[in-house]
Amino acid sequence: MATDESIRNVFAGRTDNLPAQKSQIVRIFTSSTFTDTANERNTLMRDIYPKLKNYCRNRYGLEFQVVDMRWGVRDEATDDHMTSALCMAEIKACQRVSIGPNFV
Repeated sequence: MATDESIRNVFAGRTDNLPAQKSQIVRIFTSSTFTDTANERNTLMRDIYPKLKNYCRNRYGLEFQVVDMRWGVRDEATDDHMTSALCMAEIKACQRVSIGPNFV
């Protein structure tokens, strides 16, 4: 946990003695209904996320990951009404792993 002094240093622009990060991953969960945002999700996957992946890697040495449950929820899970539970578990995993944003 950050101390008050380290927080003040960051706000003052002094970032030379920051503690090491426990993760080098930026992992975001993409949230929306599975059907009515297909075009937007496809655009993100095709045009935006590859650029973010390169930016994170080249600029900061970070791995950029995307979780889009549209491709991860099996039909059996939707039949059993497990979709919400699976999505919530994946959001919690993104929050635990990601050092930055974790939800779109």
